[in-house]
Amino acid sequence: MSAKRNAPGATGALRDQLDGGSATTVARASVIAHCRAYAARGCFGRYWVLVIDTCPHCAERHTHGGGPGRRPSFGHRLAHCGGSPAGRGYWLEPTTEEAA
Repeated sequence: MSAKRNAPGATGALRDQLDGGSATTVARASVIAHCRAYAARGCFGRYWVLVIDTCPHCAERHTHGGGPGRRPSFGHRLAHCGGSPAGRGYWLEPTTEEAA
C-alpha cells in the first residue's frame, strides 16, 4: 500500500506560499535585489531570464530563472555568490527605469 501524501493546502504550506512565506522565512530574507527580465527560448519553449547587475552581497552579476509563464516570476532566490553562507538570498524585484 502506498503512503498517502497531503496536498499543500492541507498542511498550510500553500497559505505560506501565497502570503509570501512563513514568518521565519520573511524575517531572514529582507534584502532586495533589482533585476531586469529577458525573454529567452530553449528546447523546452519560452522562459524568462532575470539578471541582477549588482548583487547586494558580493557586487557581482548573477542570473536566475524567471519561469515559463507569460510574465516573469520574481520573488525569493538564493544568492549565487561563490563563498556565501547557506541560506543567504534576496527578494527579486523588477528594475524601474525612469525616462530621462
